[in-house]
Amino acid sequence: MAQQHHLVEPTLYREPHTIGWMGRLLRIPAGAMGLCFAERRLLLFVFDLLVLSGSLLFALWVRSAVFYEMEEVMFYPLQPVWWLVLLAVWIPIALVFDCYNLKLASEPIRGTVYAAGCVLFVSVIYLVIPIYSAPLTRSRLAWFVFAIAAVMGESLWRLTYARLFRDAAFARRVIIVGAGAAGQALATQIAGIGRSAGVDLLGFVDDDAGLCQQGIACYPILGKGTDLVSIVKRYRVQDVVIAITHTEGIQPELMEQLIRCWSNGAGVVPMPVYYEHVTGAIPAQHLGPNLFSMLSNQESLGLRLWIVVRRLLDIAVGAVGLLVTAILFPFIALAIALDSPGPILYRQVRVGKGGRLFTLAKFRSMVTDAEQNGAVWATKNDARVTRVGRILRASRMDELPQFWNLVTGSMTLIGPRPERPEFVTQLSEQLPYYPIRHSITPGLTGWAQVRFRYASSVDDALEKLCYDFGYLKRRGPVQDALICIYTLRVLLRMEGS
Repeated sequence: MAQQHHLVEPTLYREPHTIGWMGRLLRIPAGAMGLCFAERRLLLFVFDLLVLSGSLLFALWVRSAVFYEMEEVMFYPLQPVWWLVLLAVWIPIALVFDCYNLKLASEPIRGTVYAAGCVLFVSVIYLVIPIYSAPLTRSRLAWFVFAIAAVMGESLWRLTYARLFRDAAFARRVIIVGAGAAGQALATQIAGIGRSAGVDLLGFVDDDAGLCQQGIACYPILGKGTDLVSIVKRYRVQDVVIAITHTEGIQPELMEQLIRCWSNGAGVVPMPVYYEHVTGAIPAQHLGPNLFSMLSNQESLGLRLWIVVRRLLDIAVGAVGLLVTAILFPFIALAIALDSPGPILYRQVRVGKGGRLFTLAKFRSMVTDAEQNGAVWATKNDARVTRVGRILRASRMDELPQFWNLVTGSMTLIGPRPERPEFVTQLSEQLPYYPIRHSITPGLTGWAQVRFRYASSVDDALEKLCYDFGYLKRRGPVQDALICIYTLRVLLRMEGS
């Protein structure tokens, strides 16, 4: 018989969410109004639109009611297209500015500065759109009223969010069933983003008596499986995450406890699903038998139609890209030649869809014979990269010749980044799920490229594989559009590697 576990107060192990002034004022207990990730982003989005819409309406009112300048431009009736255009301008620019990054939004200073800067930029763009934007362009005063009202309103709203919604009353109380590798991996991710995203991880539930007194990853073991229902009730837990990789590890007694938790209103979520909510990636190393339920190679009719549309887009984008490459080629070639001796283009064999090999070309960014002793992982500050090469890699201009691969079909615009055969062999031996990424055409950019740094080790490759799996699950026009916007952000920030 395993040693009896005692319920341990989580405050013994780490600083918990605290009840703020709002919770105390309204007498709201911790977790009573817990908001999930999607609800928080929706809240930010809705109030951002209310601030922009209210600022636009205020500017129009000031111009008509205070300065009587609207007679010639028909202030009434209000045109819905004015707000639709404002929305169309706001969404992509807000994503580029990372306005819906919950961790950033929870920081009062940085989050407010980013959002206010985004609003100011949007107001400038909106000003120069003819015909379909509101009639502010005929009066500089009206535009200044709009911009100032929007910046002040957005700053006030974002400061309020950062201060108010870190309150424990708005945090979701979570426990993890299973303190093994999968549970610890999730706890590590939550520790990095959980508090800012409104997740209050209280601790683990595990039957290992040896873990009872020591805790894991700064979180306590709250009890064993048979204590689960009482733990959920005592701590008012809203989400129970099952971090048991092998389903045969769930004993009938634990299954009964999980069912009772569910029937009492607590959410019961598998670890891979919750991990995806937190990070946007799927934990490849912790899937176990859940692999085939998390990922599917069955393509819906909508996805098949999108693949056809995207092939046409690849050809169009590839043709335009090759034209741009031809224009820039003399200047880039001259810079490379003056910086270091060697060829202008560098060709590599990569692994494509179905494991088929193909060749891609890049503008040379390293010294000649950089891999004379064999394939080596590139690092962030790789000494082999030339001075011009650093600029080319940061701006991703070294990849311009790959537009040819878009035209030929060996690559697509968005997908997992193609890897070299030497590394694929190594990674497939250490990461059995790695070949799954070859089920679709590799891309010029992808979810892993915009969400994670350059892979310089097997561990980095595993992290990128998790993001590739996330893309495989959610791929479609919405996800592809999001990746295009994030890619633009990477290019503007010169964050390429």
